[in-house]
Amino acid sequence: MSRSTLLKEDLELKQLRETEQRLLLLQKECAEIPRKLAQEQKDRECTMPPLADIEDRIRMKAHAELVSRGEATNILRDQSRSLMLLLLLLAATGTLIWWGVKLMQG
Repeated sequence: MSRSTLLKEDLELKQLRETEQRLLLLQKECAEIPRKLAQEQKDRECTMPPLADIEDRIRMKAHAELVSRGEATNILRDQSRSLMLLLLLLAATGTLIWWGVKLMQG
């Protein structure tokens, strides 16, 4: 045999061995997939789900931050002003009705 055919055969043999090694690695990786999936499923089953009232806690915390003492005082002050204006309006309406009745009586 000539030397060039030996080199070609050696190169082909080397390529075949490399391909075989890659296939063996791929086979090992594929064999590990069911075990990994089973482990992930077990981890999901063992993990405790989040508490149902976490959203309520977050909402209450946001509300507490939003409504501080200053804001509550401002709200009470605004409500007091509104109540005073309502009472003045009722008194003015009552006065107008009384004046109208007095005018009609002569």
